[in-house]
Amino acid sequence: MPVIARKNLIKLIRNGDLAVSPILSKKQIGSCSIDLRMGNVAAIVRARGLSHVDPKAYMAANTEHKKEKEKRQKLDKHEIPFGEALLLHPGTLTLVPTFEWVKLPYNLQGVVTARSSWAREGLNIATASFINPEYTGIITLELANLGQIPIALYPGMRIAQIAFYSINLGEEDNKDIVHSQFDMAFEPEMGDIAKKDDDYFTDDTDTH
Repeated sequence: MPVIARKNLIKLIRNGDLAVSPILSKKQIGSCSIDLRMGNVAAIVRARGLSHVDPKAYMAANTEHKKEKEKRQKLDKHEIPFGEALLLHPGTLTLVPTFEWVKLPYNLQGVVTARSSWAREGLNIATASFINPEYTGIITLELANLGQIPIALYPGMRIAQIAFYSINLGEEDNKDIVHSQFDMAFEPEMGDIAKKDDDYFTDDTDTH
């Protein structure tokens, strides 16, 4: 899968085939990637008295309401005013949205990585997070501090980057695209770690 270079990225955006918005500076578009900025919401993952993460708990929540409650109980959400800092402490996992809204066509896949300058400070951002074709929404960045001292992060700062790869897929084949459970996301949220594992977490597993 060839990566899309700067000239073609700009062409795709101008033609409306790819959306990464808003782009406030030409410097945001690199030779083969687009820098992503941190939004102003932080969802800090908390233990909430749980001893461990168990996918069976998601299966036991037999309604969408219960599943959403199970996921939301783990998050402390905060709005961070522009100009103020989010302190990311060592060993902390925090979900933040990108400032940018993205919309991919059927024949492009996105790959999100940390900017190397931040990675060298100990900031880890869900290395090689894949964005499916036809995804629409914000991108949630999973931030973890692998260093030994807190890192101050400010809304609007460029902390990640996304590269786009073309997929040899005809328009007729776009019905085969599997859409993300996070499609049309407006804010960070926990995923369903047991999604599509229904056949594994059956009553039969308790008898082994």
